[in-house]
Amino acid sequence: MSEPVFLQKIRHLFHTASLDERRCALCHAPFSPVPHDAACAASSFPLPTASLCPSCTPLLRPRTAGYCPRCGRLQATPDAPPSPCGDCLAVPPPWDHFRFYGVYADVLKDLLLRGKFGADPVALNLLGNFLAQVCLDLPRPDAIVPMPLHPSRLRERGFNQCQELAYPVAEALGVPLRPDFLVRCLPTPHQVGLNRQERLNNLKNAFVASPAVRGMRILLIDDTCTTGTTLRRATLALLDSHGEAQAVDVAVVARTSSERSNSSNMSFLRQY
Repeated sequence: MSEPVFLQKIRHLFHTASLDERRCALCHAPFSPVPHDAACAASSFPLPTASLCPSCTPLLRPRTAGYCPRCGRLQATPDAPPSPCGDCLAVPPPWDHFRFYGVYADVLKDLLLRGKFGADPVALNLLGNFLAQVCLDLPRPDAIVPMPLHPSRLRERGFNQCQELAYPVAEALGVPLRPDFLVRCLPTPHQVGLNRQERLNNLKNAFVASPAVRGMRILLIDDTCTTGTTLRRATLALLDSHGEAQAVDVAVVARTSSERSNSSNMSFLRQY
């Protein structure tokens, strides 16, 4: 729905006089945003792009092809239509739907690292808004659950980056955010640099779901998916005899192109 004419005129006046100037969330350069109606007409993702300058906006487009729609695994041909990978055809994942915004590389990777290990609230809010846009076509969940941190990790970091990412998603969908629905009960080591089997062993019995999820459709939010092990363990905890959720959908900001790419986080992580 178009905004009132008087608001359009005020926006136009501020834009003409450069009084609406702001700084880009990515490069921090000052810019005047595109007028509201023009931005909405030009992009199917108007909300987050309002925080980016014209130069940075094209660098953060969503991935729309060349991936498995069940787990997000990237295909060799980036413009190929989405099609299930062999693993998902052989053993379907426990969740119903999977959504991700983009590939864990370049500026999207930099933003995630800034948000997760650099405690940058602007980056996390921007990424949460991106994630909200790719969740709009999902079946309406009863609750949104961020991937939890163990209390010791939460004290160490001071915040849960997945919960910060989930706030804009909950607001966009009009659904309650319930971090209390899933608990990480084991203080597992960092997943960075671990292979699939090591991740499986690392996360065995790591999650416990609240009985309150019984009969609910849950949207589980995480920052990055590498092997999908963490998401599988958390999803199964929500669906098992303790949780008994009706269904779980999964949404992550980024999908890595390979398991090896996650090891490159180590140099950044050591700074924090």
